[in-house]
Amino acid sequence: MSINRIAMVVVVAGYVLVNLLMQADFFAGRDIFAKYQQTANAVDALRVAQEAYYAKTGFLLLLLILMVFGVSFPLGFAVSFSAYAIMMSVFFGVKLPTALYLAAAVALLATYLIDKRHRA
Repeated sequence: MSINRIAMVVVVAGYVLVNLLMQADFFAGRDIFAKYQQTANAVDALRVAQEAYYAKTGFLLLLLILMVFGVSFPLGFAVSFSAYAIMMSVFFGVKLPTALYLAAAVALLATYLIDKRHRA
């Protein structure tokens, strides 16, 4: 298994874990977006939810567009996840969750380039 494939598996597993924890928080009645930003009122909470939604939708939309235009999945995933990490950091600042997204994006891009260099 290539180093890029390992990085993708780790990132996807982490993303699944984060989403499972968000589901648990949701069904327990907790604020699922509190890890990004604490809010004082419902209007601010809605803004945080909207910004997280925009970033997640942008990630998926960019990945789909890249796939339609024939970009390889490993590169498309690295680029779209990087865009997601940047959007989340712009919206919420660099905190633990967004720092982890940025680190994952760097790992995906770096391992893609390492694998590409070794294939050449």
